[in-house]
Amino acid sequence: MFDSYDSAEDPELAQARVFLAELEKHAATLARRLQSSATLDVRRSLDAELSSVRRYVDRIHRRFPAIAMHPFPGTAGAPPP
Repeated sequence: MFDSYDSAEDPELAQARVFLAELEKHAATLARRLQSSATLDVRRSLDAELSSVRRYVDRIHRRFPAIAMHPFPGTAGAPPP
């Protein structure tokens, strides 16, 4: 995971890049689970967590616009998870 780290890169940017990748993986997992959830309570819980993850990703994109890569899984224009 850290093999592609550029030693000249700003440490905050490098950390944000790693965190963003993990958040995007988690968002994809939540989107898949949301599609297959059986109960309304589970869907609400997953939807709330997915909304939080999306807010975190949005904050990273605003703070570090150079690392904004692609839309969230499960949204228009996003590749399928």
